[in-house]
Amino acid sequence: MALKLLVALALAALPIRIDIRPGSTDTFSATLVGPASGGRGGLFSGRVSVNGSPVELPVSARAEASAGRLRLPLTLRYADIPHDWAKRFRSETFDYRVTGSVSGGAPVEWSGRSRWDSVGVEGERETLRRFVRLVTLEVTDVSFLSSDARAVVGVRNPFSFPLTVASSRYRVTAGGRVLGRGMTRGMILRPRQESTVLLPLEVEHGALIAAAGGAVLSGEGVPARLDGALTVRLPGGDVAVPIELAGRLSVR
Repeated sequence: MALKLLVALALAALPIRIDIRPGSTDTFSATLVGPASGGRGGLFSGRVSVNGSPVELPVSARAEASAGRLRLPLTLRYADIPHDWAKRFRSETFDYRVTGSVSGGAPVEWSGRSRWDSVGVEGERETLRRFVRLVTLEVTDVSFLSSDARAVVGVRNPFSFPLTVASSRYRVTAGGRVLGRGMTRGMILRPRQESTVLLPLEVEHGALIAAAGGAVLSGEGVPARLDGALTVRLPGGDVAVPIELAGRLSVR
């Protein structure tokens, strides 16, 4: 009996496990797994909050119970994420609180602190490609001694509040050579819209001619990559959003 009690107490003390997977461009799934006091599944209805926010997000799911754990597979809309949560963002850890009940079962009350690096995230790069796309990658001016180029990127903000891009750093490569680099500072991504971001490039003229050769000069274009990061500024810390886009470098 004492051993069973110790096991039960240890199980109840385990933090919840969180796994995130991409959905459509408007949704993502978050699976929460925590101690099941009632030991049964069914329709769950409750609320979630993070980092002590008074704003709670209503959630519902078909709960699954197994081996003393309750699994809640949630489908959430980016646009429903409260702005107050973003204001309270912390780069390394977060506090969580989940309250509610399973139909005909015991109440669910989970709370604690977890690290972001303990959250299972599936398809992160694929998800980012749904919100960051390469519009054009072009050489805007070519001469015997110098060249200018730029990338135009479409960035979609799926949230219901604006996001501030504090800065960006990036480079363009082709044929294994770095053709140019650049950086920008300061812009606002409007809520639930795609914004056009202009990324000017300082071109290494010799590398451009060596890698692209007559293809760029003739207007045919060559396969190229744009890599870098957008730094999104939040009150609790900056978040780097990677850019990894493939396209063709052409002459305007």
